[in-house]
Amino acid sequence: MKPPDLLRGYALPPAAIPGEIAAGASIAAVAIPVGLAYANIVGVPPVVGLYASMAPTLAYALLGPSRYLIVGPDTATCMLVAATLADLGVTTSDARASVAAGLALLVGVGCLAASALRMGFIANLFSRPVLVGYMMGVALVLLLGQASSWTGVPLRASGLIRPLVELAGRRTEIHLPSLACAAGLFALIRLVKHFAPRLPAPAVAVVAAIVLSAALDLQSLGVQTVGRFPGGLPALRLPTFVGPTDELAFGVLSVLAISFASGILTARSFGARLSETQSADRELIGFGAANLAAGLFQGFGVTGADSRTAVGLAAGGKTRWAGVAAAAFVALALTVLTGPLSLLPVAALGAILASAAIDLMDLNGFAQLARVDWREVVFALIAAAGVIWLGVLRGVFLAVGLTLVYLLRLMSWPRSAVQGRLPGQSAFVTLDRHPEASPVAGVVVFLFEASPSFLNCAFFHRQAMAAFRAWGPAGWFILDASLMSFVDSSALDSLESLRQDLEDLGASLLIAGGHDQFLRVLERSGFGERLKSGRLFASPEEAMAFIEASGAPAPIKARSAPAA
Repeated sequence: MKPPDLLRGYALPPAAIPGEIAAGASIAAVAIPVGLAYANIVGVPPVVGLYASMAPTLAYALLGPSRYLIVGPDTATCMLVAATLADLGVTTSDARASVAAGLALLVGVGCLAASALRMGFIANLFSRPVLVGYMMGVALVLLLGQASSWTGVPLRASGLIRPLVELAGRRTEIHLPSLACAAGLFALIRLVKHFAPRLPAPAVAVVAAIVLSAALDLQSLGVQTVGRFPGGLPALRLPTFVGPTDELAFGVLSVLAISFASGILTARSFGARLSETQSADRELIGFGAANLAAGLFQGFGVTGADSRTAVGLAAGGKTRWAGVAAAAFVALALTVLTGPLSLLPVAALGAILASAAIDLMDLNGFAQLARVDWREVVFALIAAAGVIWLGVLRGVFLAVGLTLVYLLRLMSWPRSAVQGRLPGQSAFVTLDRHPEASPVAGVVVFLFEASPSFLNCAFFHRQAMAAFRAWGPAGWFILDASLMSFVDSSALDSLESLRQDLEDLGASLLIAGGHDQFLRVLERSGFGERLKSGRLFASPEEAMAFIEASGAPAPIKARSAPAA
């Protein structure tokens, strides 16, 4: 980041200061209860959630590239941290806190290293179908995980169905006051979100829960509360690293990949609304600084927080000072509000997390995928199932693997089409999209919607010959290469086989279009010369003009739609 840009990011007229402070207060009003709730996911003392909501927020505000993004704990990152701690065999709350800080520190170092190596592309490791499915799986696991805090029954089963079966078998152990408390606060959160979306619903629920806890003495009814925790600001401290190196590296890479992908998506979605562009490599610096601060000041892994960013913008926050103010308000809560927060029922945290799980379920995303391609829905469902049955940590790598499989499928079996002309026009269009168009007699114009390579060259040859046989007899075969930017040696062999097969059937191959690298390889390989002089054209229309100047082509069978 250039120094002038950084200075402009902090430029603030005096009249704007109250607005930024107010926005910071609104952000903190959400960050405090959410931080306490996410600490419950990670399995660390509640105060650690406040640490993770303070130092990282300040670090990103100082060093992050975005003037509006707020960082903090989020659902997917926290669940990954929790899964990593479980795999490392860390069980006690205090030990988990120290190791979680160590993970955050390593994630921060990894982010900075990735930025230096310009590896911002790791944000693209998750295709939209896989990310939608992964988040749905995380949401379901999170929702079911709140059954214990709602009912007071410690459940041991995992998965989607078994926890419900176990709870049904132990229904006599359900603590009704805790259930009533959680259900009531959950309803309150959903009502506030629906009827007063500008209010910080988690903060409203926390205030209501503390008031009820004090007024009704919920502890005497057996309702578990957060309890006393140490006040004051976190001290600078080097964290602990435990467990086998390979498992630790596995966890760090998982948290880095998911937290960065989630964070950059948040930054881009809000940036699109504000006409601000994001650089993935620069965002890695901001997230790296935030996670380093979390690790050194006893927090856990963080990323871009969509709810807190939205609250800050809705409250009028326009600069980095909103994040600085939010961190200051969290620090204030750590010093003066630990007494009231100790009365907060654990069931309230379960209600906040259950509401967060509901918000994480992107049913509209599944509907959009279905409108695009049903196969994308299948990928999303597999990703969701992987999280539920394999666990959040392994679900990350299943999601990455599915993305790569999805990419290979698109590259290996791209679309193809036969082209024709609309009545009275010379331009070529695909016949499947324009049924009113007609093929040119004696000519097959074939469009392959990808660059030929070793992944798809056999498929390319089959589709091209299938199109020729379906639309022949023809004396000419025009390959529309307008979408081809490169070609490798395997694909060159397929092009040569296509040329020879067409010549054996009495037809000539013409190539139309193609980007610079594609054409250079054809020339260097000698394939252009084997095509015969003048058989490379700028467009199908130019190739057709050459054919028409060469004499009348043979007739072609009329079909209503291409077979390729």
